[in-house]
Amino acid sequence: MNKIEKIHILLILLVVSIHGLFAQDYSVKFEVKTNITTETFPSLYTNKAWDGTATIDLISTSNMGLTLESGKELGWTIFLQPNGAWGWNIGDGKNRLDYLPSTLQRINDGKWHEIAVSFYLDKKTAWLYFDGRHVAIYSLSDLKLTEKAITKAFIKRDQKNITIKKLQEGNFKLDPMSLANLYKEEDRKAIIYNQKKPDKLTVMAWNIWHGARHNGIEQAIDAIRSSDADLVCMQETYGSGPKISDALGTLFYYRSSNLSVHSKYPIVDTYDAYQPFRFGGVRVKMGDQLLDVFSLWIHYLPSVSKMYPTEPVSEILEEENKTRGKEIKEILASLKEISILGKEVPLIIGGDFNSSSHFDWGADTKMVHHGYEIEWPVSKSMANDGFTDSFREMAPDPLNSRGYTWSPRFGESLQNRIDYVYYKGSLQCVNSYVKGYSDSEWPSDHAAVVSEFRFK
Repeated sequence: MNKIEKIHILLILLVVSIHGLFAQDYSVKFEVKTNITTETFPSLYTNKAWDGTATIDLISTSNMGLTLESGKELGWTIFLQPNGAWGWNIGDGKNRLDYLPSTLQRINDGKWHEIAVSFYLDKKTAWLYFDGRHVAIYSLSDLKLTEKAITKAFIKRDQKNITIKKLQEGNFKLDPMSLANLYKEEDRKAIIYNQKKPDKLTVMAWNIWHGARHNGIEQAIDAIRSSDADLVCMQETYGSGPKISDALGTLFYYRSSNLSVHSKYPIVDTYDAYQPFRFGGVRVKMGDQLLDVFSLWIHYLPSVSKMYPTEPVSEILEEENKTRGKEIKEILASLKEISILGKEVPLIIGGDFNSSSHFDWGADTKMVHHGYEIEWPVSKSMANDGFTDSFREMAPDPLNSRGYTWSPRFGESLQNRIDYVYYKGSLQCVNSYVKGYSDSEWPSDHAAVVSEFRFK
């Protein structure tokens, strides 16, 4: 072995070593007891200057909730909210994420409560736990973070009337089962999600419209609950996710301000595919059955609702392919890159595709589509890649079973089917329907698609 070869090997080992160091997981776990109510968001444990900054309202089209201005600063904080629940924040110096659960995760009742956060650095995620229950997974892909931002020296503050004990922090990983085993050793019981493979799995895809704030989050919660959905692929989550998942008793996966997945079953892995605002998913475990579930939102332009009967089909398709047609091809390519497609694990993609289906715009429906017959590229790409449109499979007559999801709110728009639950692999769809389209009290501008499956 010559000198150059030796240097080359040393460089490889150095790169592997650095990667291994960076990819180390990091966790913090402690118990807290307090009975105070305060508007100041005091930190329970933090690695950045958090306390004493101005209170801000995150309310916007894409977020909501009160928190502190310091949340955008580099680092993270676990704190007490004014509603008595705990909260978590992480920032990269410019952007921020905030987990603001409801009073169902209250800690100011004078009892001991356990809080834990585990950073999976290789997966760019933070796994959050409360009293032994896995409550949320946050994708960190939208933040520009270094390992130092997570593991840097802590600022420890003595907060009056807040007691912390059994503090553990360092390079170790917490997962739901290891936490459950710790609880068992301490003669306590952790809350574990459904471990049994279901006879029937119900999946909902729903754009809840600006965090469902137009008509109230409670109505959105009731709509999901009445569907008995086991998994919800949600779009326009926009700050409402923690409260919705708390009320439903589901595990909340935050992919971006837009996209989330809510699951009644354990999530064992996450996928950082394509762009966080448009695509992301999880692996769910149901007994010995695995399932990959993705939430999707692709471009809202060009608007099919504003099509003119005189526009040539060639121009319509040209514009469609500039945005949605291009994006769906990139999304399907990203799935292949992360090597999750295959017969071993079935796959579901649910979401707001903002695009019509070629199954709906054939010769038999021209009279309701301005005389158009269009081979829409998004649905064609999905079909060509082996995905089945669950609703159209169950309702193959597009004229008599239109399945419109756009729009329960805007009757002046072209009524259309743009939300879908697609699947492939060892699944059998046994039922699929649209929920909310004819409901005058429906809280969103999109109806939901609900599909029921059995495993083959």
